[in-house]
Amino acid sequence: MQKIIDIESHAFFRMLERGIKFRLSYYETKERAFSTVRLGKLAKRKHLSKDYKTYNQYFKDNLSFYVICKERQFENYMKYMIKTVIIEEGRE
Repeated sequence: MQKIIDIESHAFFRMLERGIKFRLSYYETKERAFSTVRLGKLAKRKHLSKDYKTYNQYFKDNLSFYVICKERQFENYMKYMIKTVIIEEGRE
């Protein structure tokens, strides 16, 4: 099933703001957030949302990305709407 990933405008600007804090470029921050959703690994204990799914991915530069998404399933694809992106140092 195909995955379509979109991001809310507020979440996009907050993601870029947080990426700059860790010296990441616009493209790198965006690619890491989308890569985290594509990987599909659910967070087990940190930054869990009551209403949405939280995906996480650890990168070798000691940053963890937590991406909170609203999911919607359609006949031929899944749509993921990114609500927020949290970037932290260290692992989960």
